[in-house]
Amino acid sequence: MKVDRDTVVTVNYTVIVKDGETPEDLNRPFTCRFLYGRDRILPALEKALIGHEQEDEIQVTIPPEQAFGPYNPHLIKKVLISNLNHSGQLKEGEYYEEFGSNGKSIKFYLKELHGDHVLADFNHPSAGKSLVLNGTISEVKAASMLDIMAAMNACSGGG
Repeated sequence: MKVDRDTVVTVNYTVIVKDGETPEDLNRPFTCRFLYGRDRILPALEKALIGHEQEDEIQVTIPPEQAFGPYNPHLIKKVLISNLNHSGQLKEGEYYEEFGSNGKSIKFYLKELHGDHVLADFNHPSAGKSLVLNGTISEVKAASMLDIMAAMNACSGGG
């Protein structure tokens, strides 16, 4: 069976940064299962899959706009060292993780260390870079009416 609208597709894949270092959070295998033509997936991946079959291998280049976005210089901020939990062990050129007042993780790259503050870059390490997805289609099957209804329900906000 070929990948087409209303087929359930499972893809096992890895991702690397094109022309750069792949960050730790991307350096692992991934699996994606979706209803083709109805679930939201990367447009570049959707386009590359059409007409392929189970066990086919694919390679997709994902532009920055579909990955982690363009590099944004406005995401470089001056942060007081007294506001950081890692204040005693900070080093330029390292990545750090802090937690906001809401408990959410905030990651940044320490560009410059000054007496009482740092210049922190809050861009994702792969911002502004293309990614290369290498994958294998592990399953293609006709969608059941339940699969289609679930996708339609998800798109309408769940009821």
